[in-house]
Amino acid sequence: MHTLLYLLKLGIGLGLLLASGCSAAQKSHVQAQDAPLLHFQKTPCLGTCPSYEATIMESGSIRFIGYSDVPVLDTVIFTISNRQLEELRQEVSQLNYTSLQDTYLTNWSDMPSTITTFYKAGKEVKRVKQEEGGPQPLLDFQEKVHTLLMGLADEEAKKRLPIR
Repeated sequence: MHTLLYLLKLGIGLGLLLASGCSAAQKSHVQAQDAPLLHFQKTPCLGTCPSYEATIMESGSIRFIGYSDVPVLDTVIFTISNRQLEELRQEVSQLNYTSLQDTYLTNWSDMPSTITTFYKAGKEVKRVKQEEGGPQPLLDFQEKVHTLLMGLADEEAKKRLPIR
């Protein structure tokens, strides 16, 4: 009887161990897909500057939160194509973002900021706050990301129009 209880306990323990091992492997894969690639934020100004933030994930999904002066004032999940995701990854690697300064500030009080946070394997590597100036490759990169996000927000806004 004691041997049977021992074997039963051992079997349950092994089953739990194996189940947790499988779920850990599955979690690892899911976490890699859900890891952030880039966080992009535009802060408001006293005028009509677009204000939003977006987290672009390794999977190609994007969590967009529109605050003001953007087509969608809401939290929306977008998905970009594999081609768009690969282009974005290439842009990130060509930017050499680790060599950028942490800040490119202005003396003006009403300037909006563009804050770009770069991730590698889900961990933050570099955060750049840009108000004015900065190297042209950074400015070009920011414009491409902003254009991509505004295009997705425009498409979402059109979907939300009433049907006539």
